[in-house]
Amino acid sequence: MGGDSDFEEIFLGDLKPYYRVPGAIHSEGISFVKETGTLLWVDIFKGQVHKVEDIEHPESSHSSFSITRANYGKNSSVGYPPNPDNLKESMGCIFPIFNGASQHEIKQVLFGSKFGIGRLDFTTGEWEYVILYSNCPDLSTDRAYKLRSNDGNVSPDGKYIYVGLMSDFPFELEPIGCLLRVDLLAQEVELVWNCLLIPNAIHWDESDQKTVYVTDSLNFTIWKCPGGDLLKREELIDVKNSNNQSFESPEPDGSAIWFSKGTHSGYLFIAVWSTCKVQMFDLAHGKLLKEFILPKSTPRVSCCCFVGKDLFVTTANAEINDAIRRNTDKNGGCIYRIPNALDGDVPLESTKRQPLY
Repeated sequence: MGGDSDFEEIFLGDLKPYYRVPGAIHSEGISFVKETGTLLWVDIFKGQVHKVEDIEHPESSHSSFSITRANYGKNSSVGYPPNPDNLKESMGCIFPIFNGASQHEIKQVLFGSKFGIGRLDFTTGEWEYVILYSNCPDLSTDRAYKLRSNDGNVSPDGKYIYVGLMSDFPFELEPIGCLLRVDLLAQEVELVWNCLLIPNAIHWDESDQKTVYVTDSLNFTIWKCPGGDLLKREELIDVKNSNNQSFESPEPDGSAIWFSKGTHSGYLFIAVWSTCKVQMFDLAHGKLLKEFILPKSTPRVSCCCFVGKDLFVTTANAEINDAIRRNTDKNGGCIYRIPNALDGDVPLESTKRQPLY
C-alpha cells in the first residue's frame, strides 16, 4: 500500500473537533439536507437526534431531541410495542422529511429505532412508530426483540427504506442481524439479507441507480450487488487487507459515496472503526486511493457525510461498552470537519433522499 504512487495519506493529528455535545456517547448516521442547510446526526446509545441549522455556528444553532417511552405520541396509530424488560430506545439512522423548497426548516424526520421506523416531530417533541419490524413475516417476535436498528438508506426511487438490524446492546452479539426492506406506503417489511452480525452502510450506484453497495462490518467487507440483486453479491473491498493487518479489528462502519460529475467515477469514503481513519476507495476496482488519519484521541470513527467539499465525521466514546461510565473520554462522540476533502468545484447536495411517505 505504501509503495503505491497513487495512494495518499493525509495526517490530521492537529485537527480540532468541529462540535461535541456534552456527554455524547455514540454519534452516528450524519446527514446533510441542502434545502435547509441542516446537519443531522444521531446518538445511537442515548436515543437522540441532533440538529444543527447553521453549519458555521453549531454552538448557537444546535438542538437535540430524545426518544423515550415518556414522549411517545398519545394518539399514535401504532401502539408502543411490548417491552417487558424495559429495554432502552436507540436510534441508528435518520431520514429527513422535506416537503417543498418554500420550507425553511426540517420539522420532522423518520428514523430507525429499537422496534421499527419512527417519526419525530421537532415542533411538539413527540414521536411515534409508523411501522414495526415485527410486521416482517420472516422475523420472529423473539428475534426482533433482541435487535435494534443500525445504519440505513433510501432507495433511488424513494419507495423503500433499507435498514440493517443487529444485536441490541444488552445482548450478546450473534449472527441474527439482517437487512430489511421497508415500504411505508404499502406498510410492508421484507427480510432481504439474513444472518448478519453487523449490517451497515448501504448505497446505490449513480450510473444505473440499481447496483447496491452493502457494508458487512465484522466480515470487513464491502459487497457489490450488480442490478440490486443481493443474492448475487461479490466482494468489492476487503477493508482488513487495506489496513495491512495493523489493526486487530478495522471494521468498516458508516460511509459516504461521491460521484464525479465530470467523469462519473464513483468513490466510497469509509469510516473505519478503531483506526482513526476515513479511507477512500474507487468503486470501479475497490482500490484504496487515500486515507485521512484523524487524531489518535478518537479512534472510533463511525460515519461521515459531505457538505460540499468538506467531510463531516462522527465518532464514538471509548467507554461505550462499559458497565459503569466514568466519563474519562472527553473527545469521544465529537464531530470532525475535514476541509476540502474533495477537489475541484463541488456543489452542495443532500446526502439522503426523502422517502415516499
